[in-house]
Amino acid sequence: MSKARAAVLERLRASGGPLTVDALAAETGQHANTVREHLDALVGSGFATRTTAPRSGRGRPASLYLPAQPDPRPAGYAALAAALARHIASTSADPAAAGDLAGRQWARVLAGAGRPTAPNEPGAPGTALSTSPSAARRRSSRLNVAASLREAGFGIEGNADATDFTLTTCPILAAARENPEVVCAVHLGLVKGLLEGTGVPEVGVDLVPFAAPGICTLHLPSAAAT
Repeated sequence: MSKARAAVLERLRASGGPLTVDALAAETGQHANTVREHLDALVGSGFATRTTAPRSGRGRPASLYLPAQPDPRPAGYAALAAALARHIASTSADPAAAGDLAGRQWARVLAGAGRPTAPNEPGAPGTALSTSPSAARRRSSRLNVAASLREAGFGIEGNADATDFTLTTCPILAAARENPEVVCAVHLGLVKGLLEGTGVPEVGVDLVPFAAPGICTLHLPSAAAT
């Protein structure tokens, strides 16, 4: 997802109500035709919804856009996450290290419960690559990371090789904004924990929080561990 498209999605999520193309163009500083293309893509990929405004007078009624609602989390889920992040931030001598450890433990729980089976694509349409067996296994491991993040409530899109991902939604966004050092370390620890024993090295795993409006980015290395 480009920064321009992510900016349109961020404005939709912050709007509190439906917006027209012209309103989004004014708020993002982009041309209306460009905004319309972004909105068509967001609707097509499930990140936004489109309705038609009530007819008033002559001419075609305007289209109205809203962000798609994320899957509901259990009641209190976000509040609990925020409380745990505050506790770690206020009591740990090294909050980032404590968050990383919590994320790795989360990965072990997911592994014990059975990780989701990876789809053929990492979140966006793609085709299978011609790879050696070992490279194919590493790609499958990276796809499993994406599937596990999706199961945890993240919105995620990736490239065909499953090395570069865009996290478009976060299940505990408020907690991440309040205590990014802790919460983002938990997420990074989760990713690294999911990669343990797969041959995909931790070195080179890169999670960039809030890399652009409304998104984080995740890179997973393709080379085998040495």
